[in-house]
Amino acid sequence: MTSRANPRRRLSGSSSVDFIMKRFLKLVLPPIILILYRSFLAKRRFVRGFDDWASAKRNATTYDTADIFQKTLVAARKVRDGVAAYERDSVLLDAIQYDWPLLASLLLVANCTGRLNVVDFGGALGTSYRQNKKFLDLLPCSKKWAIIEQSRFVQMGKQEFETNELFFFESLKQIDFDVDVVLMGGSICYIEEPYKVLDRILEMSPKFILITRTPFSNSSEDSLSVQIVPPIIYSASYPIWTFSENRIKQYLSKSYTLIEDWFDRLQADEDAYAMGMVFMLKQ
Repeated sequence: MTSRANPRRRLSGSSSVDFIMKRFLKLVLPPIILILYRSFLAKRRFVRGFDDWASAKRNATTYDTADIFQKTLVAARKVRDGVAAYERDSVLLDAIQYDWPLLASLLLVANCTGRLNVVDFGGALGTSYRQNKKFLDLLPCSKKWAIIEQSRFVQMGKQEFETNELFFFESLKQIDFDVDVVLMGGSICYIEEPYKVLDRILEMSPKFILITRTPFSNSSEDSLSVQIVPPIIYSASYPIWTFSENRIKQYLSKSYTLIEDWFDRLQADEDAYAMGMVFMLKQ
């Protein structure tokens, strides 16, 4: 498919294509989207060539800092309280930026199962939950949305954000209900041992697995980099995996069937292409 090929062609370094794309975006996109594009995409940097997580971590800071947590908390409160429409990575927006393949996948799960029990791995204080809540509230079925996060996020989540639908846990082992879908929205790439997490998810046997905003490559092996976040978001850097597309698909194909995959424009890495994938448990 032509649309499938475009991100991979971009990796070849065609300056003319990049120039045309930038001119096109400037013509058709409203100013707020251009600001986001420059902030989220153009200014992120990556340091390459790390052989293991320990060496990458020595050259990075961390996501688990008080400053990042406080900025994320303030943004989440404003969205919860109706002061802002949406937040992503603590950046406030005046309109929800929908991830339509993600939403379509959630609606598919609800249609197939008659309910929607989600485990959101690395879901902060409910970003994806609130992003899609307007649509999910219209579903005539029961819903549970459990977020797996770091301890300070879980503590604050339970204190200020938990509802009869939204829950917070520190571990997959704490989930006490049948899971319809595990969502990994740009999170598993920041885990030291991602395949151990995948193994734990496979043990849970959710009916669906949903991956979004995750960097992949055509390589047969995964690779490690350090991602430097632009200061306009917050000052941080952390190790990030770029996964082998074939390896991940083959790893999950033992128990799951790939329903669909798609390219995602939200990933900043010029040497990778971001993808979403939705898998269904084999019968």
